[in-house]
Amino acid sequence: MSPYSQNEYFYYFLILLAGGFLCFVNLGSHPIYILDEAKNAEAAREMFANGNWIVPTFNDELRTDKPPLHYWFMMISYKLFGVSAFAARFFSAFFGVLTLISTYHFAKKFINRRIAATTTFVLCSAIFCMQEFHLAVPDPYLIFFVSFALFTFYDYYKNQKKSSWLLFYISLGLGFLAKGPVAIALPGLIVVIFLLMKKDLSWKTIISINPFLGGILTLGMSVPYFYLVHKATNGTFTEGFFLQHNIQRFSGEMEGHGGLPFITWAFVLLGLLPFSFFIIQGFIQGWKQKKTNDFVLFSFVVSTVFVVFFSISMTKLPNYPMPSYPFIAVLIAVYLNGILNKSISLKGYRISLWVLMIITILMPVAGYIALSYVETQLHSVRFSSFTLAILPCAVIAALVYLYRGKLKESIIAIGMGSMFLTLQLFQFVYPALVSKSPVSLAKNIISNDSKTILYKGYDPAFLFNYQRTFPFAETKEQVLVFLKENPDATVITKEKFYESDWKEVSSEIVLKQKALFENYTIVIFKLK
Repeated sequence: MSPYSQNEYFYYFLILLAGGFLCFVNLGSHPIYILDEAKNAEAAREMFANGNWIVPTFNDELRTDKPPLHYWFMMISYKLFGVSAFAARFFSAFFGVLTLISTYHFAKKFINRRIAATTTFVLCSAIFCMQEFHLAVPDPYLIFFVSFALFTFYDYYKNQKKSSWLLFYISLGLGFLAKGPVAIALPGLIVVIFLLMKKDLSWKTIISINPFLGGILTLGMSVPYFYLVHKATNGTFTEGFFLQHNIQRFSGEMEGHGGLPFITWAFVLLGLLPFSFFIIQGFIQGWKQKKTNDFVLFSFVVSTVFVVFFSISMTKLPNYPMPSYPFIAVLIAVYLNGILNKSISLKGYRISLWVLMIITILMPVAGYIALSYVETQLHSVRFSSFTLAILPCAVIAALVYLYRGKLKESIIAIGMGSMFLTLQLFQFVYPALVSKSPVSLAKNIISNDSKTILYKGYDPAFLFNYQRTFPFAETKEQVLVFLKENPDATVITKEKFYESDWKEVSSEIVLKQKALFENYTIVIFKLK
């Protein structure tokens, strides 16, 4: 084995070690409480408990929000580790590590090792990107399969490797099973735009890609499931998933997740923090180098298509543009490499660093105000917000290194400070915050086998954390019938329903707690 190959293995091992540590750190240290996590983890738990691999349910009701890939992986994890927060999140972290390794591998292959290492460093430093790989949601699966599909497409386009062609269409099929048509539509649009910009959208190129046979392979992996679930639910899943949760999400605002087009850019800025403050420079360099490096052009197209597409989508969420993050990280890495080799002026870097310092100094202050006066149920843990001071300290160190002429150390200081903050958040901050959630506090009141009924509105996290479904009532009469049969039972509802329907009834509130970072308060009560 040559010294070069040994050195290459070292880099892969280093990324595996660092990525694994960042993605898996304290994975099960705090219970599942976020609404999306709770619904996805519980749907997988119910499928696992019922031995049903086809029809997803939530509290024994059909759930049409998402296709099944993440449910299947969670079910496998439940089988391996038991039903727990760790098991629900395990494969999210696993695909996070795979995303980091594949990004390094292909960036090294298409540009060079230095830019590949910088790209991976940028991704590892992205606090909220690392957080996404800690969540029991389908997005980590989509991020990996869509980015991997795009990497392998480019590999096939440049090198005509049959294995890359096969992996491209397989990844599209798995992406479809992870999130739906968007996993095919956006890569398809990206391929067309890239070929147009290369002036290579010809019949010869299209035939070489063989989209007909590839499409059969992609659809052959996904259509059988959708046929089976369509048949099992008499078409209800098909209507709910394709019409409501795909077409309507793009054409109309859903669940209050809307906003102006610039919101998507704000999501990207937050998602790739702190190196996102060099995004503008990264896009500029990507455009300037479009004729000298095809992979930089490809990364520019991927990044632009994702951000523009979700800017015009009526429903906007922070996780939507995340499959483009590996490619945005490439553009940022190209810029950082340019200033390191002194082919690009330091002026843009210096300005962005000062802006970043101002923003990060405000973060712990804003966090303290939010925990003290907005999320008042977290008042007792308000000082945990000062953990965010790690980031401005890192930026100040970066500025000191910059003015000493140590540019490489300046960049490293930003990334290392961000990674250290990520570890502190998962190790200490999030467990402290979640301990104040309604479901955590309810553990002292309601046992796993307590008689409990849900009334109109509730926190979905109760189902997964108690590993059970609950009877659900839409009317007071249904609740009263249940309480007549179970006099000591508790009722879980939202404050607005308690105030409107039960306040005048002789009752005892045993817990009243606002849901974390949501706009409702949970009330648990008993009738006297």
